Amino acid sequence: MLLRCINDAILCCNSLGRLDSTQVRRRFSTSTVTPAPRQQRNGESVPKATKSARAHEPPSRAARATRSTIPRAPGRDHTAVHKPTLRAIAAGAAICLLSAAQAQQVTEPPTPVAQTSDAAGGGLGAVVVTATRSDTPLLEVPASASVVSRQDLEQRNVARFGDAVAEVPGLYVRGAAFGASFPGSGQAVLSLRGIPRTPRTLVMVDGLPINNALSGGVNVSGIALENVERVEVLRGPYSALWGGNAMGGVINFISASPDQPLAEIRGGLGSNGLRAGSAIFRKRFEGGLGVSMAFGYRESDGYDDSDYAIKRALPGTGAIPVTGAIPTRTPEGAPAWWVGLKGARPWTQTNASARFDWTLGPATRMNAGLAWGEYEVGYRRPSSFLIGPAGTPVSSGNVGLADASTPLRIAMAETDFLTPTPSGERDLRVFAGVEHRFSGGSLLKVNLGRLEHRFGFSQAGRGADYESGPGTYTDQPNDRTDLDVSWRNRLGESTIFTAGFSLNHSTLDRSTQSLAYWRDPDTAVAETGRSTGESDNTALFAQTETFVGEKGRLVLGARYDRFRTSGSIADASGSATFPANTFSRLSPKAAFAWQASPELTLRTSLGAGFRPPALLDLYSRFTVPSPVAGQLILYDASPDLEPERVIALDAGFDLALANGLQGSVTVFAQQLRDLIYRRSITPTLTRAENTGEARVDGIEASFRAPTGLQGLRVIGSYTHNFRYEVTKNDAVPGSVGKNLTDVPRTLWSLGAEYASGPWSGLLVYRHVGHVFGSSDDLNQETTEGMYGAYDRHGVASARIGYRFSRQFSASLAIDNLTDRQYFVFAKQPGRTVFAEAAWRF
Repeated sequence: MLLRCINDAILCCNSLGRLDSTQVRRRFSTSTVTPAPRQQRNGESVPKATKSARAHEPPSRAARATRSTIPRAPGRDHTAVHKPTLRAIAAGAAICLLSAAQAQQVTEPPTPVAQTSDAAGGGLGAVVVTATRSDTPLLEVPASASVVSRQDLEQRNVARFGDAVAEVPGLYVRGAAFGASFPGSGQAVLSLRGIPRTPRTLVMVDGLPINNALSGGVNVSGIALENVERVEVLRGPYSALWGGNAMGGVINFISASPDQPLAEIRGGLGSNGLRAGSAIFRKRFEGGLGVSMAFGYRESDGYDDSDYAIKRALPGTGAIPVTGAIPTRTPEGAPAWWVGLKGARPWTQTNASARFDWTLGPATRMNAGLAWGEYEVGYRRPSSFLIGPAGTPVSSGNVGLADASTPLRIAMAETDFLTPTPSGERDLRVFAGVEHRFSGGSLLKVNLGRLEHRFGFSQAGRGADYESGPGTYTDQPNDRTDLDVSWRNRLGESTIFTAGFSLNHSTLDRSTQSLAYWRDPDTAVAETGRSTGESDNTALFAQTETFVGEKGRLVLGARYDRFRTSGSIADASGSATFPANTFSRLSPKAAFAWQASPELTLRTSLGAGFRPPALLDLYSRFTVPSPVAGQLILYDASPDLEPERVIALDAGFDLALANGLQGSVTVFAQQLRDLIYRRSITPTLTRAENTGEARVDGIEASFRAPTGLQGLRVIGSYTHNFRYEVTKNDAVPGSVGKNLTDVPRTLWSLGAEYASGPWSGLLVYRHVGHVFGSSDDLNQETTEGMYGAYDRHGVASARIGYRFSRQFSASLAIDNLTDRQYFVFAKQPGRTVFAEAAWRF
C-alpha cells in the first residue's frame, strides 16, 4: 500500500508531462598491483576493536556510488521526458528528507573505509557492497565474486555492458550486448553460472533493479557506462538479499562518486561509420553539494551482411527461372538456399545521467537524480541475389532454381527480405536515497527508484514490401517502482545484523496495432489486441554476519517475498479479465569463509533463488506463423504461473600472494525447478507452464599474474559446465537429457594487460563454445557457419593508449583482430577499428 501511494504520487506529478509512447514510436520510425594483507579479526593486522568498528563504517568514497541520471531528452518530446522525471525526483527527495529529519545525529562524522590499491585494478583487494549490503573486502566475502574496476573499463573498448564484463568467469554475454553489433532486445543476451537468459540474473545500478517489468530483460543501452566506477558480479543465487531474478546471480553497476573530480570530453571514429562522443563532469562543491553528470552518444551505419535471406526449396519447376542462389544449410543441417541480404541496420545509442548528493549534517547524506538510455535501429534497402530472365533482380514469385542439379522451386515474397525495423527501446529512471548513521553506530539506508521502460517494433504483413504494404506495430510500455529500506547494526562483539524490507509495484500496457504502412506507426488503422498487467511485491529480509574464532566469517540470511498479480486481455479471439493471483517464496542462504592463511581464503555457500513470472509471461496473447502455410499458432496467456526456483551449493578458494599473483576457483552444483516452458495444447495453441527441471554443475576460475616486467600482467578466466541438462519437462518431453539453451558448455579467455608511464594496453583472446538458441529445446541446431546458428568461436581484441599530457590522451582499439567470420544468429561484424581522443580539463 505504501509503494502504491508513492507510485500514485509520482504518476500524479507526471500526468501533465508523461512520456508519450506515440512520440517514441515516431522517433523510431526515422532513420600490477600488490594485494593488501588480509585483515584479521583479532590478529596482528587489525586489533579487535578496529575490526568490529569497521563493520559500522559507511561506504568508502569509491563505494558511495552515485546513481545514474539524465538531463532532458533531445528532440521533439523532451518536455514529456523532462517534466515527469523532475517531479518524480521531488517526490522521492521529499520522502528521503522526511526520513532524515526523523533520524538522530551523532557527534562524529563517519570515517570512510580504507581501500587497498588493488581496488583500482579490480583485484582481490577490491571492496564490494552487493554481497552483504555493506563495504566488505572481496577476500572476506564468502561468495564467488568478481569486480571490474574503472581501470579495467578504461583499458577496454566499452560501448555496452557486454564489453565491460566479457572476461568475467561464469558470465556469458552475446550479440546485442556488445557495442560492435546493432542493439536489440536484452532478453537473451546474458547467462550467469549456466542459468540461461537475462531475466534469471538480477541487474542493478547502485542497488536498484533495472530488469524491466515487461519480461525481466535489460535494455542493452540503458546504463551510462561513462560514469560507472566499477561493476560487481556475484555468482550464485542471491534472492536471500535481493529477491526476484537473482537465480544465476547479481550484476551491480556502481556509479562514480563526485569525490573523484573529473571533467572530460571524448570523441572517436570507427569502422562501419561509427561516430561516438561522450562528456563527463564530477565535482563536490563547497558547502557539500556533489554533482555527477555524464552523456554518451554512438551512431553506426551498420553492416550490409548482418542478416541473410535464407529459403528452403521444394521439388518442382518454378514459373520464373532464376540464377544466383547460393546453396547453404539451416542450423539443423537441412539443405537451403541463400537468396539475398536483408540490408544493414543503422543504429544510434544515447545515454545521459545526472546525480546530485548532499551532506545534511555530519551523519546524513542524501542523493537524487535522473538517468536515460535509448537506442533506435533503422533499416536499409535489401538486395536479392536472384537474377531473372530479363537480367534484373527477382525478390518475389514462384521461382525455379536454374543453378540446382535437379528441378527445385521456391515461393518467394518481398517480406523474406525485410527486418522487423524500425525498432527502439528507452529506459527512463528517477531515483533518490538517504543514508543516516545513528549515535549507536547503526546505519539506515533508504532507496527509491522508478523505471519507465518503452520498447516497440514494427513487423511487415502479408503483401508488404520495402516501401509499402500493411503490417503491425507492437508497443509495450511498462513501469516499475521500487522502495528498498535496510538497517545495519552490531549485535554483541562478533555479530553484525542487517534487516529491512522492499516494495515493488509494476505495470504493463501492451498493444498491437495494424498499420497501413508497416514502417510508419502513425498510419495505425485499428488496435488488434491489448493486454494489461499489474504486480505488487512485498518482501522482508534479515541477515547476520558472525565472526567465528580468529579466522572465520559465517553469513546466515533469508528473505520472504509475496506477490500479487492481475491482468486482462482483449483481442479478436475475445477478452478476459484475470482475477488476482498470489504466490510467495522464502529464500534462505548460508555461507562461510575461512582464512586458512594470510594469502588463502576457503569458502562455501548454500542458497536458494527464484524468478517470478514476468507480466509478459502472465498476461500476453499473440500469434506467430506456423510451419504450415497460412496457419498461425496462438501463444495464449498463462495467468497461473508460479516462480522458477534454484537451489545451489558451491565451494572454492581465493588466493592473493605478496608477489601479485591472484587466483580464484569455484565448483558449483545447481538444481533448477519449475522452469517455464510452452506446452502445445493443439497444433495451433500453446500455453506456458511450470513443467521443467534442470541440473547445472560446473567450475569457474580466474587469475591475474605478474610477469616480472613493470606494468605487465597476464590475465585469464575459465568456465566449464560439466552438466547443464534438462532432467524433467512434461511440456516438451523430447528435451529431457538435452542441454539448456542459451548457455555454452565452455568459456575461456587469456590475455595481457599493460600500464606503465603514459602507455597502456590490452591484448585478449576470448573463446565461446557452441550454444543452442532460445527455441532449440531439442538441440537440433548443430550445424555451424550458417545464418541462425550460434557458432563456437574465438575472437582476439586489442587496445593501446597513450597519454600525451595530463589533459590529452588517445587510444586505438581493434576488435576481432583476425577478421573471424562467425554467427551468433546474425552474422557478427568482422574486424573493426575504433580510434578515440580524450581531453581532460
